[in-house]
Amino acid sequence: MKNILVVLKKEYLTRIKNKSFIIMTFLGPVLMVAFYAGAIYFATQGAEDNRTQTIYLSTQKDWIRPGESTINHNKFIFIKTNQNRDSILASIQNNTADAWLNINDLDLQSLDSSELISNGSLSLTQNSAIEGFIKDEIRQKILQNQGINKSTLDSAEVIGGINSLEIGDSGNTESSATGIKSGIGFAMALIIYMFIFIYGSMVMRSAMEEKTNRIVEVIVSSVKPFELMMGKILGVALVGLSQFFAWIILTLALISGASAFLKIGNTTIPQGLETPNGLTNSNKGLELISQLHSLPYWEIGIVFLLFFLGGYLLYSSIFAAIGSAVNQDTDVQQFMMPVSLPLVFGFIIAQSVVFQAPHGKLAKIFSMIPLTSPVVMAVRAPFGVPLSEIVASFTLLALTFILMVWLSAKIYRIGILSYGKKPTWKDFVKWIRQS
Repeated sequence: MKNILVVLKKEYLTRIKNKSFIIMTFLGPVLMVAFYAGAIYFATQGAEDNRTQTIYLSTQKDWIRPGESTINHNKFIFIKTNQNRDSILASIQNNTADAWLNINDLDLQSLDSSELISNGSLSLTQNSAIEGFIKDEIRQKILQNQGINKSTLDSAEVIGGINSLEIGDSGNTESSATGIKSGIGFAMALIIYMFIFIYGSMVMRSAMEEKTNRIVEVIVSSVKPFELMMGKILGVALVGLSQFFAWIILTLALISGASAFLKIGNTTIPQGLETPNGLTNSNKGLELISQLHSLPYWEIGIVFLLFFLGGYLLYSSIFAAIGSAVNQDTDVQQFMMPVSLPLVFGFIIAQSVVFQAPHGKLAKIFSMIPLTSPVVMAVRAPFGVPLSEIVASFTLLALTFILMVWLSAKIYRIGILSYGKKPTWKDFVKWIRQS
């Protein structure tokens, strides 16, 4: 243990004194907020096509807004035309129009002979918007034929929404905060996913550098290979935790400062700025704060910390074994791909299955598999996972880590002093049997 602590201290102090580590510790939260803010902005605004599209419209019968030759809808101008097909296609090729919507169906309740021809591909959004517009127009025409006019249809529209509540531990009803829980779960899964790769790679890189520089030959004369490996793993883990807790403190400080600056919930909203469901922006801010306060932070934090450490320790032991075996960077790829796939697959499961059914069968299965449980269980944590499932999942993760450390130590013991030959999976199996 003494030797492990010596290696741990060396790894920890070397890395936290690095200038890049100090800079990223302070800039990390700001860069993450800027990254996601930019991604959200460009996803909602940056990719939008503000051009007005001209669409020629041909129909067998004048069922779509009879009497109107031109229809303006959002960013589309539909121009009704009786020209023949060749003339219309020539106009599109000459950029006189962007597309031609040709509705050949006589029975408009079944659009199976209509086509949309454009000079170049329209986007999925534009295709959807054009199809949605035509279907709405046809639906209104059908309702009018049945004696239901547009004003009657509009008066039957339902506004507002259902207020989702859940029964808390105290027996009282409280806001379910599903959106916030999903966001927090995804953020925790992403952090675990990134930290495992970043800090696991640090362990692997450290082992590779000491091996290629032949420093390890001097180190193992006074420290056992297992002690060296565990010291590296635990030292880098402590570096990751230090940076993570620093990010939490800085993030909380930023949130507190922003809340104080904006004074959410304390400002008076001018009359007329109410949301459609009757809640003012101020009330929505209060509701958001109430939802945030209702979350079981201690439970979420404990689950996150356990699976953060468990996932890191499991994968870093594998990365350490790989780093000790390879002689150059080009040899790493053949081992990293199969090792990384379960973690990547777990992240995909976390985004798809878990968000749709956090307590479903697939979510439970993959939160029990040790190679995917760190990410999947982190997403499930805000939704209230039964204690029995958490204990069972973490027990399996801990047992798998112990087994993997035992196997990795065998590979590390021989691989760290092996030179000249490009290692293979067959060599790993042989080293495990020999030691």
